[in-house]
Amino acid sequence: MNFFIDSHAHLNDPAFDADRDSLLQHTLPQAGIVHSIEIGCSPEEWLPALQLASSYPALVHAVLGVHPEYAVKLGENDLARLAQLLPDPRNTAVGEIGLDYTCLDISPKDLQQKTFQQMLELGNQTQLPLVLHIRRQGEDYAAYEDSFYALKHNWKGASRTKHAGVLHCFCARYEEAKRALDMGLLLGINGCFTYKKNEYIREAVKKAGAEKIILETDCPYLSPQGKRGQRNDPSNIPLIGTFVADYLNMPVEALAQTTVQNTKDLYGLP
Repeated sequence: MNFFIDSHAHLNDPAFDADRDSLLQHTLPQAGIVHSIEIGCSPEEWLPALQLASSYPALVHAVLGVHPEYAVKLGENDLARLAQLLPDPRNTAVGEIGLDYTCLDISPKDLQQKTFQQMLELGNQTQLPLVLHIRRQGEDYAAYEDSFYALKHNWKGASRTKHAGVLHCFCARYEEAKRALDMGLLLGINGCFTYKKNEYIREAVKKAGAEKIILETDCPYLSPQGKRGQRNDPSNIPLIGTFVADYLNMPVEALAQTTVQNTKDLYGLP
């Protein structure tokens, strides 16, 4: 059996309320999933993410931050609370943070940019890696341009782990991939890679190479091709990994070993 890590999951989502423990205790080990990173990306998700890591210390670590869509939820005292929680040994990064201009009706651009700056400052203070959420609007890559500008001018990088961070849910061109890689970031590859229309993503990943990627589900969202319309979960990582390995013309065993090591190096996992 090949072993994998899901580098980005939302197992505290209500979609898993009926079978969360069964999934973690049985389904994931049977699928060869040796670790899952739980993302707490709004204030009400931070403690549940840490609690899930406490319940499954050998299997789960947390990442804490404020998703750009949830910038409106950041209360007066939440920033100070997050600063206190980030050094917790159950937490491994600051995220998911960034800019998403598809939800400006919910989270205005100026508020997103302000919150992103605050998250980058927490990254500077803790020297933890970043988990970045950057989403374009159709063919408009302004969110990438603004994010890369903020990273270049306001972020000092991460010194506590081998990799500076990850561009989660990579769905862009090689141009964006190259700029991310030049900043020491990895590319987070999930079900989007498997969708028939996304040849540009696959070509960008091929140019980047397996040594620059990690695998993720972003579950319960973005189930891979063949399971679209179903709830996603970390047991689908081997399916995504097989698809990626086939496209890169390499043994799935090698891809599994490379992406697991990359994820361990990113999050400082044992």
